[in-house]
Amino acid sequence: MDNHHTLTRRTTATDEDFANLLQRQPSLSEDNITPSELPDTSHKRKQSDVALNQLYIGQSDLRATFELERIEQGAEEDDDQVHPLQATLQSPLLSYIGSPTPPRVLFSSYPSIKNVRFIAAFVVLATVAIAFFGGLRRSRGGSSDDWGSEMVGEGLWFDSDGSDWLQFYPDPGRLPKMASTGPKHVHTKLGGMHLFTDVCVTNNVDSAKAPELDTSLRGLVYFDKNMAKNPKRCVPCSTKAMNDRAEDKWGEPSSLDSELGHQCGMKGLHTMYATSVIDWNDCMAGTENRQFMIRNKQNQSPSRAKSVRYFEEPTLLLSFKANDRDSALFDTLFTYLPYWHVFRKGGYPFDHVFSKSVQGCLSHSRNWFCELTHQMGAFGYARETNWEETHATLYCFKNLYYNQLEYQRTLSHPGQITKKIMDEFRDEVFSHFGLQRPRDRKEMIEKDRKLAMRILLHANTSGDKNRWDNLDKLVSSAKGKHPHVDLLIVPDFDIPIAEQARLFNSADAVVMATGDHMANAIFVPDDTIFAELSCGSLSNTNNPRFMELIAGSATNVFSITTSSCSESSSDGTCISCLEDQSSFTMSDYSFQALVDDIVKKHSEKTSVVQDGR
Repeated sequence: MDNHHTLTRRTTATDEDFANLLQRQPSLSEDNITPSELPDTSHKRKQSDVALNQLYIGQSDLRATFELERIEQGAEEDDDQVHPLQATLQSPLLSYIGSPTPPRVLFSSYPSIKNVRFIAAFVVLATVAIAFFGGLRRSRGGSSDDWGSEMVGEGLWFDSDGSDWLQFYPDPGRLPKMASTGPKHVHTKLGGMHLFTDVCVTNNVDSAKAPELDTSLRGLVYFDKNMAKNPKRCVPCSTKAMNDRAEDKWGEPSSLDSELGHQCGMKGLHTMYATSVIDWNDCMAGTENRQFMIRNKQNQSPSRAKSVRYFEEPTLLLSFKANDRDSALFDTLFTYLPYWHVFRKGGYPFDHVFSKSVQGCLSHSRNWFCELTHQMGAFGYARETNWEETHATLYCFKNLYYNQLEYQRTLSHPGQITKKIMDEFRDEVFSHFGLQRPRDRKEMIEKDRKLAMRILLHANTSGDKNRWDNLDKLVSSAKGKHPHVDLLIVPDFDIPIAEQARLFNSADAVVMATGDHMANAIFVPDDTIFAELSCGSLSNTNNPRFMELIAGSATNVFSITTSSCSESSSDGTCISCLEDQSSFTMSDYSFQALVDDIVKKHSEKTSVVQDGR
């Protein structure tokens, strides 16, 4: 393949390309396929022994953080210094090239075979070199390789044989001209997912710092020649400016930032404009622009692109908060859920999934959200695209699907997540985790004979806020009055997702201090009772619409910070919070009243089930 052929093959997307892509979207009416007829993708995932708490976000983000701290102190960036961990990943076949101690098997100390083995070694090296450098000729200025993608479970090194869907440019100046288009709605009847063409993606490295540890924010490099005269075209809007704007109003005056003179983007995706990658590099290097990004914590990685990987095939950008189960469920998965319902019946429009939130999310990560999406077969047979351990490579895409963050946080968009879609999702997950839904009548009858029900409790003792200080004492006291109730305290949820799912699924009621562990509410059987305790805001699960979708019910518990929760019925069930909301206590009276109320409600539900036996 010559250079000219490579350049003309990768062209800018047109409206006709958009129409062809959008035609790949299945219609909402295709509900005639049962889950048993759908392909099972569970064979693709390889498991690892990585503990749940050993979450790997990526060393490149940490290195970028250290680099930003040097920039903030006035130090210049050393573009030519390469950390050992930033070296390009190589094939095992090439790992010995240039080594001072080559494998001894190639060079024997016996004269009779030394020359033969030397010739054999030379032939092997020459063959590898020809295959490697031959691949470099596949695109102008670079190789057309397969490094960035893997079928789940395969090795992470690149394939020097090349591919037709990924172009590599070691010199950004040799990347053909791009003109971005979008966003366009992927489906006419659904919101929250958008399609862009000819765009690049960066990573916000400030948000990943403590205490936020937010791994969901991305930058979008949008190529528009009309922005050439704007000196701040490459500067992303501040988080405050993003939050002040409507969630889905790209292109309207309300989303325009007057200080920067360009559109801000949408939740989780901050827009930066340029006419080319070289223009973006030059704009990002401007002193005023760099200071603005440092001041507003909008530093991006890469901040200067030395190379480009361009993806020819449609790719889904998957962004989520890796350290927050509650946010990952409501802000990311619930936006995607209606599309999953459509795609699994009519086909997935993307061939790859790209995520900078967790490395190896579809392959080996044990992260809660990654495991959940794997069990539900969220992305069909799409391959995961791995990213390099360097903050000098810019990732660009011919067709990029973006699943908008926070679009369905409050479940307020009608028609997006119906009871049918939620049931389909939960049935799929329950089946893979071996959970029961709805409640087993025989088990409930057996529990009634043993006079037992289970209330699952959690004190959140490791949290920064909303720690339940006297839970152990309250449980000890309540066991005397309710010997038939199994009051089970869960010390922490730093356990595999399957164990979290089984615990929640075994409960008749959930009484817990608030926290992201409440996302496990999706695993409870029907008719579970919830009581969430908090000195401030509650989790996203404390939503009447969500309770309706999972057939659950919530009991209100009031918080008081000015005085102790008195032991009188006039205050109802309440907790006493410290002024800084770091912890709270509950009186024995309030706890007993809460347990009494739960037992009464459970008995009423149980009697209805037993009457039908």
